[in-house]
Amino acid sequence: MIIGAIIAFQDVTRIQEMEARIRNELITRKFIAKYHFTDLLGVSPQMIEIKRIAQEMSLIDATVLISGESGTGKELFAQSIHNESQRKNGPFVAVNCAALPQNLLESELFGYVEGAFTGATKKGKPGLFEMAHTGTIFLDEISEMDKYAQSRLLRVLQEKQVMRLGDDKYIPVDMRIIAATNKNLAGLIKEGQFRQDLFYRLKVLTMTLPALRNRKNDIQYLAHHFLEYYKRRHFKQLDISDSGYNYLSGYSWPGNVRELKYFIERLVVIASEKWITEDVIKKYWHDREDETELPSIVSDDLPVDNAPLPSEDKRIADALAQCHSNITRAAKLLGMDRSTLYRKLKAYKIEIKKAY
Repeated sequence: MIIGAIIAFQDVTRIQEMEARIRNELITRKFIAKYHFTDLLGVSPQMIEIKRIAQEMSLIDATVLISGESGTGKELFAQSIHNESQRKNGPFVAVNCAALPQNLLESELFGYVEGAFTGATKKGKPGLFEMAHTGTIFLDEISEMDKYAQSRLLRVLQEKQVMRLGDDKYIPVDMRIIAATNKNLAGLIKEGQFRQDLFYRLKVLTMTLPALRNRKNDIQYLAHHFLEYYKRRHFKQLDISDSGYNYLSGYSWPGNVRELKYFIERLVVIASEKWITEDVIKKYWHDREDETELPSIVSDDLPVDNAPLPSEDKRIADALAQCHSNITRAAKLLGMDRSTLYRKLKAYKIEIKKAY
């Protein structure tokens, strides 16, 4: 026999406020975009124009696909777009699709419920798509996604909802997707490695970041900026001569801005000279045991602005040939880690031929 009953009512706005507070706590802990357009340095016409395009894109709440070589600053542009958008007060969640094994990428993106698989936590776990609610999710190296994850991402783009692994219900999400790649997705589609329907869903707003070698006006500007920054950071006093800057401007910088930045820091740390000339740069550019010669300087065969660049597999093969199959030197020349280079060698089925 029922003696009595209690019914509890809660205002839906209070529940929404609680949800917003929890999400804001997550943002405070982790998912923050720290870069703005003012952090994107460059004085070349190419850089000024690509920043203008990115600023226009930030005002439109649509999917963005950023293409560009490694080291050109794809994530910096993605963060800047987020910080100028109407979602700037929401989270910015960055995911490197190449850094996560494919069997973990899906669970990280979509989350899972209790008992979804061996090792799953008892309470389950929300995915990164859920974490990006009301904000932006940045999918870097999206070309590394396998076909199944691509199909699930396509559904997220179409339906604006996700389903955790092991669950039977959908969770609505409101987020903006910014994807980035250093590969030719159209070429991957022809090879059957990337879904054509997903490609067309991603390329709503597209932009291609120029390589540093194609905006030579920025090399001296960036080198001077990094020099001043690392002089303050490491309490050093030195300056680069005009011949030194000219020498830096003549190099191809296959690792782009990232490679230039790290080289200037290394120069500031180890150089004993106060006046850095071309000869001083040569001295410290190849003082490691695995570097027996200075990387070749760019000549007239450099691709000009808007000219098609060689495919990644060809650039890797050329770098290996130039470095006599020395993996460490080739990785540095390409501006990537050794582990990344080994993975790409396997993917492209490039055989290492040692020269003795």
